[in-house]
Amino acid sequence: MKPSSLSFLALALAPTVLTALPAATPVGAQELQPGETVLERRRPEVEQLGIRAGSFRILPRIETGLTYESNVFATENDTRDDFIWVTQPRVDVRSDFNNHALNFSASGNIGRFFDYSSENYADYRAQVDGRYDITRDSSVSGLLFSRRDHEGRSDPNFDVSLGTGTVVPRFAEPVNYFTHGGEASFNQRFNRLRVRLTGGAQYTSYQDAELTSGRTESQEDRDRWSYTGTARAGYEFIQGYEAFVQGSYNWTRYRLTPDFGGVNRDSDGYEVVGGLSTDLTGLINGEIYAGYLSRTYDDPTLKDFGGLAVGGRLNWSVTQLTSVTGSLSRQVRESTYARGSQIASSYNRTVAAVGVDHELLRTLLLNARVQWRQDDFNGVDRTDDVYTLGAGASYQLSRYVFVNGGYTYEKRNSNLSGFDYSDNLVYLRVGAQM
Repeated sequence: MKPSSLSFLALALAPTVLTALPAATPVGAQELQPGETVLERRRPEVEQLGIRAGSFRILPRIETGLTYESNVFATENDTRDDFIWVTQPRVDVRSDFNNHALNFSASGNIGRFFDYSSENYADYRAQVDGRYDITRDSSVSGLLFSRRDHEGRSDPNFDVSLGTGTVVPRFAEPVNYFTHGGEASFNQRFNRLRVRLTGGAQYTSYQDAELTSGRTESQEDRDRWSYTGTARAGYEFIQGYEAFVQGSYNWTRYRLTPDFGGVNRDSDGYEVVGGLSTDLTGLINGEIYAGYLSRTYDDPTLKDFGGLAVGGRLNWSVTQLTSVTGSLSRQVRESTYARGSQIASSYNRTVAAVGVDHELLRTLLLNARVQWRQDDFNGVDRTDDVYTLGAGASYQLSRYVFVNGGYTYEKRNSNLSGFDYSDNLVYLRVGAQM
C-alpha cells in the first residue's frame, strides 16, 4: 500500500527538526586546503574510517529511504505520482602507498515504485583505476569501468509519438543500456610546463525494449563504439595561474550500419580549446575554456555540427564554512530521435549550474543548486530548456549513521507542443557506513 502524503511529508520535515537539536560538536572547522570545498573537507571526528586491509582501506556504505515523485511519466497533462523505495549501496577500496595508487569502487542505485512497477530500475557502476609514478614529474594512469544505466521518461532520447494532440510513449518501460570502457593517460611536467596525453574507448549496448503495443523491439542498432584521443599542454606563467591549450579527436562507430531505418550514424569530430586554470591560495580554484567543436556524419542525410565549445568549473571559498561552485559545459550527444521525415543526427547539450554548500554544524551540511540545461537537436526542429532547483541537508548522527533529505523541482519547456512537464521530488534516506 502507498503511504499517505501527510505521513511522508512528516518524514520529509525530519531534517528540519534535526537542525533544531544541539550539536554534539561545535562549529570549528579546520582550514580548507587549496582546491578543497566544504563538502570535501576532512571531519576527523565523524569521517568514515573503513576497514584496514594491508595497504588498502575498504570503505563500505549504504543508504536507503523513500522518494516522492509528482510526475512519474514526465507528462504535460494527466500526471501520475508515486513513492519510490531507493537503495544505494557503495564500496570504495583505496590504497595509501607512498608512491603510485590503486583504487576500486562499486555502487548501485535501485528504485522500486509502489504503484508503477514498470518504472523500476537497478543501475550499477564499477571502476578500477591506478597511477604509476615514473619519476617525481611524470606518471602514467589508467582506468577500466562498467556501468548499467536506464533512459527514464524525461530523457530526451526516450521514444514518443504524437497522438491526437498528445505525446504518446512508444516504450512501456525505461530502456536499459550498458557501457564498458577504459582510459589511459601520460602526464609529464617540465618545470612550468605540463603535458598530458589521454586515450579512451567505450562500448555502449542497449537491451531490447518492450513497447506499449505489447511487442518487443530490438535496440541493437544503437550499439556503438566511441573512441577519444586528447592532448593538453599548460604553462604556469604566474604562480597559481596556468594557461593551457587542448585538442581532442573522437570517432563513433555503430555496430550495425546502416541502422534499422537505413541510416549510417558513424561520425568523426574534434574539439580545440584554450583556457585558464587558477588556484588563488584556495580562495578560487578551477578552470575555464572556450574554442571550437565539430562533428561530421558519414550519412549525407544527417546534419553536421560546428560551433562554440565552452566549459569550465570554478570553486569559490566564500568563507571557511561556505563554498560556491559554478560549472558550464557544452557537448554533442548521440541521438536516434525522429519526428516525421526529420531525423536527428545528435543534440547539443549545454549545461550551466551554480551550487552552494554550507557547514552549519560540524555534523550538518546544507546545500542548494540551480541549473539550466538546453538540448538543441541537430536535424530536427526541437529545442528543450530544462530548469532545475534543489535544496538538501545531510546530518551525521554519528561516525556510522547519517540522514540525507532534500527537494528537487524540474521543469522542461520545449518548442514542441506536448513535451513540456514539471516534476517535484522529495526524498529522505538513512545511511550507514563503516
